[in-house]
Amino acid sequence: MNEKRPLVYLVNPPMAHDQRDGRISKIIKNLFFNSPPLGLAYIAAVLEQHEIPVRIMDAGVEGWSFEETVNRLAAARPDIVGITSSTIQSINLVRLAQMVRFRLPGATIVLGGSYVSSLPDEAMANDCYDIACIGEGEYTMLELVEALRSGGDLSSVKGIYFRKDGKVVRTEPRPPIQNLDELPLPARHLLPLGKYVPQPNDGPYLPKFSMITSRGCPYRCIFCDHSTFGISYRSHSAKRIVDEMEELVRRYGVQDIAFVDSLFMVSRKRVLDIADEIIARGLKVHWTCTTRANIADEPTLRRMKESGCWRTRIGIEAGNADVLSFIRKGVTREQIQEVTQTAERLGLHPKGFFMIAHPTDTEATIRETIEFAKSLPLTDITVQFNTPMPGTEQWEFFRKYGTLTTEDWSSFTYWEPVFVPNGLNVDKILELYRDFYREFYLRPIIIWRHLKMLKGIDDVKRFVRGLQVLLGIFGPMTRRKREPRKAT
Repeated sequence: MNEKRPLVYLVNPPMAHDQRDGRISKIIKNLFFNSPPLGLAYIAAVLEQHEIPVRIMDAGVEGWSFEETVNRLAAARPDIVGITSSTIQSINLVRLAQMVRFRLPGATIVLGGSYVSSLPDEAMANDCYDIACIGEGEYTMLELVEALRSGGDLSSVKGIYFRKDGKVVRTEPRPPIQNLDELPLPARHLLPLGKYVPQPNDGPYLPKFSMITSRGCPYRCIFCDHSTFGISYRSHSAKRIVDEMEELVRRYGVQDIAFVDSLFMVSRKRVLDIADEIIARGLKVHWTCTTRANIADEPTLRRMKESGCWRTRIGIEAGNADVLSFIRKGVTREQIQEVTQTAERLGLHPKGFFMIAHPTDTEATIRETIEFAKSLPLTDITVQFNTPMPGTEQWEFFRKYGTLTTEDWSSFTYWEPVFVPNGLNVDKILELYRDFYREFYLRPIIIWRHLKMLKGIDDVKRFVRGLQVLLGIFGPMTRRKREPRKAT
């Protein structure tokens, strides 16, 4: 390692060709690239705070190929390349790291993110990675860079796997950051902010940026991955949250902020404190968040509306009471009905998130979920396929309830049916998926709700783009054919 401080590049990897240009490309582009990689931006901010030169390369949103990504890295000649990981990108990660190793043989390649946090041994079985960061990466990366720069002992850095004498060594786990307010604001200035395009039904206020205000989730839904942030809930203070909101409005002219926390509404008090702080400062900005049906009530939703909230997103997942209980959602149909009705009455344009193909789902329970969705006063929905992932509780037992259609991690996108519950088949699941969107959206009341939101030509363009995405969902869907890759 050079005596100078190392130049660090933090990389969001490129998509493979069939992910960028294949049959689900419109869905991927609308959902994977509508928000910047704030995890990398937080790590970069901590490195900058300690005067370590750092850059972020988001190859995915740039649309770069692997070759172009590596060519740009080779031209920059960083000492350390940190690559963020997700399970669906695991094959892409190996390919990228191998190409970086060939072009930059002296660089240290560090892997972080959800994939390596949930499957560190599988990841480090690939010798193209030198080091793996497990869990939260801000201080781990800082200490790691300093140790590499000074030639220090990597075994003193908590929360990593690294290679020593031909073996993979695991260090002591790093405890979660308890005071999130000590972290600097994420380094958004290192990102191509103009290239992150919100979903067409998530307008009409632009520019729209995202924020993460908490980490962890105390709820135990069987489909959620707790491998990175755990189940302990930690939050920025209301003051720190609104400080960041003001920064986005003042510096970037933001008109809408999407809170994309795993759990934004852990309590009424937290949400009311944030809303009160926004109102007390006279901050004029629109915002959206996800609410829990067992916590949201009319006074809280009303205060949210008064402080600028224009949409509430509700994690519903299923409409059958037994399925809701099995997946440990922690809410009832009655609570869901009450919160959606209240949100609609207050003008909060409620959006529902659903999954189909839960372990105990049948055609009848999925049909019940579709009818339940149609009975709610929702403006929009998002429907995904339940996907057993490492780090989730259902990963430990899902094979008792069904089978995988593939063991290729790159298909585990939540937008392809890789898990088939007993009694169902892929064709039936795809049929139900299309029926869900078709039956929900092709109703006069939904069309009317969207038409009422159109205020100008930009809204009309956004509406047309949304229709194009929907038409892609309504069309035929077939599984991608590829060489199998085992999901162990």
